[in-house]
Amino acid sequence: MPDTNTNKRPLPTIGVSKYTYFPITDDGEDGTTYGAAVSLPGTTEISPTDSGGNAVFDADDGAYASVAYLENMGHELTNADITPKVDADWRGLTLGTNGLLTVADTKTPYFGVAWRVQKVDGTYRYVRYYKGSYAFASSVGGQTKPSSGAPEFQTATATFTAVKRLSDGAYYTYVDETDFPTGVTRETFEEEWFSDMDYEPAAGA
Repeated sequence: MPDTNTNKRPLPTIGVSKYTYFPITDDGEDGTTYGAAVSLPGTTEISPTDSGGNAVFDADDGAYASVAYLENMGHELTNADITPKVDADWRGLTLGTNGLLTVADTKTPYFGVAWRVQKVDGTYRYVRYYKGSYAFASSVGGQTKPSSGAPEFQTATATFTAVKRLSDGAYYTYVDETDFPTGVTRETFEEEWFSDMDYEPAAGA
């Protein structure tokens, strides 16, 4: 009799795209409300910052109990650039109608985020962090172009630190395309995943 619980063959990933952030307008015991989705083009890399280990409690002159823990949840984002509009969003500032962004005292707005990671077989893994905030350095630096040869491109980086969503205690979730419920296609899934932070696929939907 075949083992129906055998894991699918693990595959390396080769790409990341469709990074999308959703401003949080309210988060409480009764639910979390998100604003309209904003797409961030130009993503080149996303690296998880999660770390953890085991804490040992000693008693009776020895190791008595062990507790596993996870901390620093979130990710580092490398992008082609962070535009003034995105900069304003993430810092809680207002972009002037004349296009000027003046950086003064900043707030700490929260966002939900979603993206997809491509595997070598062409399928995708979809990731969602429910709540977190951004920290990043100024994106106004530059370097002199070389007088000959190809230029060295610069990128912008940011760190997204995840916190627990108050409405349900959730941090993040992810799903592989190969595990979609029956009847769920990539097209219908992505239409919902990148527009609704509370969407969950269901068979036949």
